[in-house]
Amino acid sequence: MTIAIYESALIRHFNTRKEALRAWEDKIGCRSSPFRGFKMPDSRLYIEQPDFLDSIVDLVLTNERHIFIRGPVGSGKSTLMLLALRDLPTLMDRRGNRFIAGYVGMSGLYEKQMAAAIADALRVKYKRSWETSEIIEAISVECVRRYIEEKSRTALFIEDVADNQEAAFHKIRYLADLPTEEMKDGYKGALDEPIVTLIMSGTMEYWNAMLNFLPQIADRTEPLDVPALDDRKAKEFIARRIAYSQGKIDVFDKDEFDSSPFSDEAVKCINAAAKGNPRDIRMLARGCEQVAADNFSKSGDPTVDLTIAELVTDAYAAILKEVH
Repeated sequence: MTIAIYESALIRHFNTRKEALRAWEDKIGCRSSPFRGFKMPDSRLYIEQPDFLDSIVDLVLTNERHIFIRGPVGSGKSTLMLLALRDLPTLMDRRGNRFIAGYVGMSGLYEKQMAAAIADALRVKYKRSWETSEIIEAISVECVRRYIEEKSRTALFIEDVADNQEAAFHKIRYLADLPTEEMKDGYKGALDEPIVTLIMSGTMEYWNAMLNFLPQIADRTEPLDVPALDDRKAKEFIARRIAYSQGKIDVFDKDEFDSSPFSDEAVKCINAAAKGNPRDIRMLARGCEQVAADNFSKSGDPTVDLTIAELVTDAYAAILKEVH
């Protein structure tokens, strides 16, 4: 017996739109959507903020304060942390110490999970059967050994620090307070400065939580607000993703680039609606991509112009209004 399977109108509509999008991507030479999401994007897609990055690195080098990189979701905090993490191993502080850096990108961790994640990030050996205090002690001893024997300070990057459990906070505090008085006595004055710098990230709400839960660290921490992308950087953000999807990212010139098929006016409209937030720029650009694909199937023109950008950003604003 033959069973007839009929496509629903919804499936036909979805397939038609998918075909239009694929045709638009082919037209502009892309192998896939330039604006799909990545959990951890290729570093060649990063938009650098040189002045802001310098302020992070300078604070680490001077060894006077911990750092809290503050900004809304999608503002590029993780990107800036990874850029700083990339640069630190090549630098020395004012005393000639080099850096051993580790990155904890997980959130929602409990006390022992946090301790284990820090040990893994800093490449410190420990036994899985150990208690939290034993793991943290092993980390602290190794940080001291590296400082004394290898002239290496520790820079620990922790993403969304205040999203973790309160108990985990106090393990971070222990590392932030190193060296302890007992360590100083044991090394007869060789430990006369902090040996671990924390570089943390989070939203304003996370910063406020840290003020409440860890005032002892917050008082010694410099909050740095992530700057929004200006129109040129928003254009570069879009252009880099298009070049990446076209397989041309290795020859991308950050001083001279084109965001075609997105017009300059469309980019400015998108960036204004996104308020310079990279995640929202990507989301709006993807919406524009779909509208442009539908338009391309009718007119043969793949351009994302101001009209398309305004249509998408107006719809985005209406959705946000409904959500709020």
